[in-house]
Amino acid sequence: MSTGLDLAESPEDAHFREELRAYLRDHPPSESGGGFAAQLEWQRTLHAGRWVAPQWPAQYGGRDATPSQYAVYWREMAAAGAPQIANRIGIQTVGPTLLACGSDEQRQRYLAPIASGEEIWCQLFSEPGAGSDLGGLRTTATLDGDHWVVSGQKVWTSYGAEARFGLLLARTESAVEGLAGISCMICDMTDPGVTARPLRQMSGEYEFSEVFLDNVRIPASAIIGERGKGWRVARAALTSERGIAFPMKEQMILEARVASLVDTLRAQAPAGARSRATVVQCVIDYELFRLMNLRTLTKLSDGEDISAWTSLAKLAWSRAAQRIAEAQVDLADLGGLAGDPAVWFEFLRYRMASIAGGTTEIQLSIIGDRLLGLPR
Repeated sequence: MSTGLDLAESPEDAHFREELRAYLRDHPPSESGGGFAAQLEWQRTLHAGRWVAPQWPAQYGGRDATPSQYAVYWREMAAAGAPQIANRIGIQTVGPTLLACGSDEQRQRYLAPIASGEEIWCQLFSEPGAGSDLGGLRTTATLDGDHWVVSGQKVWTSYGAEARFGLLLARTESAVEGLAGISCMICDMTDPGVTARPLRQMSGEYEFSEVFLDNVRIPASAIIGERGKGWRVARAALTSERGIAFPMKEQMILEARVASLVDTLRAQAPAGARSRATVVQCVIDYELFRLMNLRTLTKLSDGEDISAWTSLAKLAWSRAAQRIAEAQVDLADLGGLAGDPAVWFEFLRYRMASIAGGTTEIQLSIIGDRLLGLPR
């Protein structure tokens, strides 16, 4: 099984890698667990050395890291066994969105506390009746003086119960349907009328919340970009979310899970043809996803638009993640793991892979429309 990115490392990338390794040796990840408090502690440790958001400009606490250096960053974090940071949506999605589409005032106000973890963010996009199809969202924003009055419901909101601010999509132009007429704005989650209720998943986690907005008053100055053109901002946010951070992190996770499957199969030799075929398919799925990430990295390095390409990588990830989880269950008896709750946890958790971050059906539509040029 291939590992890494198979790219020739430049002297600048090698220096970046060694500097990061030195910091991780001096500041090893805590073994206090993977809870929110531990994630926040780890974020603050990284922030102290300007390693929490290396892809950001140096003036905002980053390191002006290139796409290839950001990929190096994720491989080294995986090798060090680093936990997830608490404000990953703020760092990986909101920050890049403000850098690309926000005003100078918004960048000055929000980027520093995002990096430090002082202010946690969530993403208020999906709705019960408009998950991946954001053109169908029903949350409304009506202008009243110098404030928007917002009402609606959001769902699948990661960190909704912990967030201080949310990146919110709402329909500000009632006479316009579809993606037109949507605006992106900053919602203070502590304002009156905002209610976040954690959702228990079938895996037992409370990873998401549903959020209710009941006549929430949001300052008109909280709009990011232009009024009624929030879809452009949303595309920037989704591209940031899927660009490097998420796929590289998941590549490291899938790499370890596939290697474990291979080891289990070898330990039980001679294995049946069905078991061998199952594991081989998982290796193929992983390799496809890895190569998709390599292509994304190449396109980013060349300055190309990756917004549509990320749908292909996301589709490859969801299929690989679910098949690997299914294979872990299939091989559980071979490995003597039938009673291991971790096997079943992974199986249940990754059922969401074809839904979270954009459903498979929506990704296929984007691929057909924007990459293949198929008729609608």
